[in-house]
Amino acid sequence: MKPVRASWGRCLAYGLISGTAAFVVLMLAVGLLPVGDGGVALLMYAALVVPPALVARRFGSKPTARPRNRRALRSASAHAPKLESRSERESHPKPGPRSKSGSPPAPERGADAVHAAEQAVTEYGELLTGHPYTPRPANDPDDLADYATALQAYEDAKASTPERVPEILERGRAALERLDVAARAEGHGLTWIHGSGTTRVRVHRPGTGGRVLLVFEAEGREHDAYSVSGTGFGRATELVKGACGPDVTRARVLVPPQRGAVMLLEVSAPGLWRLALRPAGEARQLRRGTRLSGRGVESVVKAAGLRAVRFEHHGDGPFRLLTVTRSLHTGPVLADGRGQARLTVPVPDRCLLRIETTGRWSLYDSGT
Repeated sequence: MKPVRASWGRCLAYGLISGTAAFVVLMLAVGLLPVGDGGVALLMYAALVVPPALVARRFGSKPTARPRNRRALRSASAHAPKLESRSERESHPKPGPRSKSGSPPAPERGADAVHAAEQAVTEYGELLTGHPYTPRPANDPDDLADYATALQAYEDAKASTPERVPEILERGRAALERLDVAARAEGHGLTWIHGSGTTRVRVHRPGTGGRVLLVFEAEGREHDAYSVSGTGFGRATELVKGACGPDVTRARVLVPPQRGAVMLLEVSAPGLWRLALRPAGEARQLRRGTRLSGRGVESVVKAAGLRAVRFEHHGDGPFRLLTVTRSLHTGPVLADGRGQARLTVPVPDRCLLRIETTGRWSLYDSGT
């Protein structure tokens, strides 16, 4: 036990005791011994020094004594820690971890997270219910798979913990976005200009300048020819041409800009046709790890870094895969043939690709 520092009252008591003892010893020494002797002086010095030292030695390091009266006992017990019984300790809940300054308690944060997750699932369900896609057995298999992914994401989010809900719903929204891109490729949601045979039309271009995306569909007998040309700058510029296939002929190609807010187009087709102009940014992009499916002629923007692509042709007619320059002129042919094919084709690092066929095709990153 550590020594306790004495109070002023106790120090005064020590002084009285030591002073009295020194006075008594001094009187005895003076009365018994001659004053002139040198030993007397030494003894008087020792009598004044030794008793206080002994008293300080005795009382200065004395540990705290227990209180001997009831008042001191009550005072000591009031400051002592209270001991709880086992039943009292089990009945009191343990304090939780201290939260950071300004942050709500853990139960409140948990309730907020659950509410936010339920709200996100509800909004996603409304988005899924209002989506225009209708699955049919004849639809593209990739579109059916994306729709199934979107439905499964909704079910998984309802049964998941709040922490995983954003990740699951993001997967579902990505599938719905791919369906939207596929719907635009099929021509849904466009403002069409309709015509038949050979006709010249004036079409308002989207935006203020630059290239645009021409979307064209035509009906006709198989192998009948069609073409779309721009008549700006005083001369005709061929934008797209080909032969009609067994189904509706489709084309989505990037075309060079013309002056003014209106484009002059000349369309030649064996039967009914329709066309629309869209911003160039709606052209589909081939990125690493993505897969595109389509039908007919289409311009595809290839992301940088892809050194090879996988091309699949699902029809019986001819096909070509070629590059397109920045000025939208056709470049070297990368692959061509007839009938069903599955090819791995090296491509330049930065280029536009163009698929020319009358049937269905798929294009995706080869992973090399």
